[in-house]
Amino acid sequence: MKIRLAVMIAVALFGTAVLASAQSLGELAKKEKERREKVGVDPKAITNDDTPKYANGAVTTVTLPGPPPSVKPGEKATGEKAGTETATPPGAPNPASNEPADFQGRTESFWRQTMADARQKVKDLENEANVLILKNNQFQNRAVNTDDGFQRLAVQAELQKTLYEQDLNKEKLEKARTMLRDLEADARKSGALPGWLDGKGTP
Repeated sequence: MKIRLAVMIAVALFGTAVLASAQSLGELAKKEKERREKVGVDPKAITNDDTPKYANGAVTTVTLPGPPPSVKPGEKATGEKAGTETATPPGAPNPASNEPADFQGRTESFWRQTMADARQKVKDLENEANVLILKNNQFQNRAVNTDDGFQRLAVQAELQKTLYEQDLNKEKLEKARTMLRDLEADARKSGALPGWLDGKGTP
């Protein structure tokens, strides 16, 4: 008895849900029909059978505008204004100048400046070497004439430091002299005139 009652209740509920769903669908269909009548459009689905009708139809194409140019008129790609000349690298021949140059395009002023710098470096290191020799002699004399043990140790420490600086200066000076000789050989090989290398006069 209870099972039959439960089945009857379930059937009643199911029927009510179906009826409500059918009613909702019916209302939606009615509203859609009213909307189409107001708009006046009868949409039609296009199938494969309708394809030949539209095969030769006109096709409208639209060209989207491109991005704005990154370079403004009158300017180069680098952002410089047209007609602006770039800086000439040091030592490179200037097209607007009549300054003589060697076979590799290195000008007279380049060689005069380069040789002057190389000679000045050698001279500075030679002066430093003379100063270190004087300091070495002074510390040696103080070490001999100092009776105090602590002072003698301090003087010997300074003497060792000076000897290290002398060794370092000797190494730098040899490299600077070698570089100067190499520059002179390179200049002559590339056709630089002797007057450009003597360090006299002006370009």
